Amino acid sequence: MLQPQQPEKNQRSLTRNGHTSLTSESQTSPYQLPRTVLPSTYEIRLRPDLESETFSGGITAHISVAEAVDAIVLNAKSLEIGNATVKRDGAEVVGIDAIECDAELERATLTLSDALPTGDYQLEMTFEGVLNRKLEGFYISTFTDDDGIEHKLATTQFESTDARMAFPCWDEPDIKAQFDVELTVPSHLFAVSNGPIVSETLNDIGSERTVKFGRTMKMSTYLLAFIVGPFEATEPVDVNGVPLRVVYPAGKGHLAGYALRAGEHGLRYFNDYYGIPYPGDKLDLVAIPDFSFGAMENLGCVTFREAILLVDEDAATQPELLIIADVIAHELAHMWFGDLVTMRWWNGIWLNEAFATFMAAMCTDAFNPEWQRWNQFSLERSAAFDVDSLASTRPIEYEVNSPADADGMFDLLTYEKGGSVLRMLEQHLGAERFRDGIRRYLAKHQYANTETSDLWDALEEETGEPVRSTMDAWIYQRGYPIVSVSGCDECEKVILKQRRFLYREDADAPDATLWPVPLGVRFADATGRVNSERRLMTADDEELESAAGASWVNINAGAHGFYRVNYAPNLLAALRNNITELEPIERYSLADDQWSAMLAGHATATDYVELALGYKNDDDLDVWTLLTSNLASLERMLETEDARQSMRDLLADLYASPLSRLGFDATDGDSPRQIELRGVMFRSLAVTAQDESAQTEARRLHDAYLEGEQVEPNMLAAAAAGVAARGTDSDYQTFVGKFKNAATPQEERRYRGLLASFPETSHMASTMEMCLNGDVRSQDAPYLVGACLGNRHNGWQAWEFMSTNWEEMLNQYPVTSIVRMVGGIRSLSKPDQARQVREFFQTHEVPSGELTLKQHLERLEINVAFRQREAARLGAWLTG
Repeated sequence: MLQPQQPEKNQRSLTRNGHTSLTSESQTSPYQLPRTVLPSTYEIRLRPDLESETFSGGITAHISVAEAVDAIVLNAKSLEIGNATVKRDGAEVVGIDAIECDAELERATLTLSDALPTGDYQLEMTFEGVLNRKLEGFYISTFTDDDGIEHKLATTQFESTDARMAFPCWDEPDIKAQFDVELTVPSHLFAVSNGPIVSETLNDIGSERTVKFGRTMKMSTYLLAFIVGPFEATEPVDVNGVPLRVVYPAGKGHLAGYALRAGEHGLRYFNDYYGIPYPGDKLDLVAIPDFSFGAMENLGCVTFREAILLVDEDAATQPELLIIADVIAHELAHMWFGDLVTMRWWNGIWLNEAFATFMAAMCTDAFNPEWQRWNQFSLERSAAFDVDSLASTRPIEYEVNSPADADGMFDLLTYEKGGSVLRMLEQHLGAERFRDGIRRYLAKHQYANTETSDLWDALEEETGEPVRSTMDAWIYQRGYPIVSVSGCDECEKVILKQRRFLYREDADAPDATLWPVPLGVRFADATGRVNSERRLMTADDEELESAAGASWVNINAGAHGFYRVNYAPNLLAALRNNITELEPIERYSLADDQWSAMLAGHATATDYVELALGYKNDDDLDVWTLLTSNLASLERMLETEDARQSMRDLLADLYASPLSRLGFDATDGDSPRQIELRGVMFRSLAVTAQDESAQTEARRLHDAYLEGEQVEPNMLAAAAAGVAARGTDSDYQTFVGKFKNAATPQEERRYRGLLASFPETSHMASTMEMCLNGDVRSQDAPYLVGACLGNRHNGWQAWEFMSTNWEEMLNQYPVTSIVRMVGGIRSLSKPDQARQVREFFQTHEVPSGELTLKQHLERLEINVAFRQREAARLGAWLTG
């Protein structure tokens, strides 16, 4: 998307909660359309030409004129508009004197020959456009079949504001309408859209057919979709009267079964949870070879990256299976929350995405309870904490003016922080009361648009709790609190204090922000009996009288709260001494809080290593996923080889403990989490600890796989990582070959990603070159570049290549992926490197990512400060 200039003056009114209210009287923002003319139905006719990569078409928009106008203004971008006519009952009413297209504001103005009175009319327009290769609007995608033949297809991605690239329209979320879609396509190609096919007509010579689809429900333009190409589809599964299919590139039907099962589960689950039938007539899950996002919730025609829909279950790891189920659930949650009820303006996109993130975890947890999805959600909460601990964080909801502002909403704070605070609210209110409030909200606002406060009001009406005042603080304030827990000098009470947590606090101007904090409290009283309670902490300093005399106390029981906890030394020691009383998710939270304290300078790296050693007997997947990642970061920052080797020896002993209890070989009794944990520990032993026996075993397993033997997928993925970490030229060529000729989307993704781990400069140079020469798809290349920045040997080499080829990357890659690519700088920690990175971005802009770039740069500075503060001290402790 292009970056429009900010308006000189913004006259949108703001409600008392800080969000936007649109009114026809004060509609003066250049980025929003006047409400004098609005559509009720679009009849869209399109003819894509895949060979020339162009399309032509026409629309008939049924419009209502609320007050007399002498011009009609609507959105259009990168379109050549031909004829335009205003009619009533088939007869022209007024002429069109001029059609003016504004590329900056992405709109077309039709100047009328006479004033158009109030009433209902039909606006007819013809247009032409290009099927672009930037993965936005109406675009070209390709795939190569098993015979090496490349095939083209045309597909869409309209969110946030790219429906206007496919047809002239009122492309704003609150201007809802119904859509009749008609596609004229080569007769041998598959066509799919939001509605079911209602008719198909061949031309006289049978070379083309015109496919008409059923009228959609009333919905926003960004939810429309149409796809044409060499696709096939599974037989439909009936889900409460709704036909569900998986649509896939021809020849890949053997990879569709898992998605069909997960989709069936999700559709049944949400029908029950929301208490409202699915609002579409059918549901297709469509695998797209080139797709800039993970998936898109087009009503009835949900689009996905291939690797997030098509899978060989027997060859996939547990995380690969979980993410597919999760993403399908996320998109199906949107069919109600986002499609049926939609935010009024893009400032509210967080609620759509946060709620779908939250509901996806709930649905996936029901799909496979053995995954313990809510425990794994802790990892996503930690990622949100990491951004929200920065001075450059933002509120979850903020004012959105331009399309670029809307694009900036799609980040960790929208998804993971938003989902986390919803989970905190659900646990505070109770799951049933929360669900009943959601049902009230959806029933009241179906087919309409809402503000964030409408959801809080529905929950408040259902529960009688002060939901709006509580949640406004979490949505409109930046950051989050840390709750300090200490004893009372004169009494046995527990004292709670809250303040904003920041990695770098300003001692001269401390942040005085307060939150209503939903606490989950669990403690052991003087008799040893464990007690639980929930309370809302509203002040900066409170007493917890009920826990007086407790032998230990946990202030974030269940670890659902979006806050950190800082225990006084004696209370922290008591928790560690009673760690078996804590649930795995609580043990995770304790280790995560201590990591953040270390980054903020409130604890040392030595403290953290000693804490980690206390987890030697732990067997929880998420605890070890966190610890192995954090300990790898510490090993990487050490300055001397002696210190690094001492750290590796320590880690080898630590990691061998849970692996020995699991056993190296899978057994029939293993749970999915045990299967995944075995892979996590083996990978950490081979890659971070660089254990020779683990390295040898990694190569043996990988060689066996290459020779055609069956290897358990989680162990295979770990073995491949171990080989890549010490990879030779021969290994590199093998991995490139596996990436380019993968049997499944997951295998392609795995081997492509591991190219970033190879140690030689020649390997890095080759990988970076593939990110520009087309060997790596433009949807994937930015993420591979970001991973290369994290290479411990050659990350700076990757930076120099990226900065040298910056303009070419901007031209090739999807706009929204650039800032994610730049996120790789978070792996750097040397002062001179940080200085050069800062200087580069002083003269180079990151499209649609100014705020996120500031966050990346701040996190880089924190890394530098941490390394300078802790590397020598930890090294001395390790070698002393």
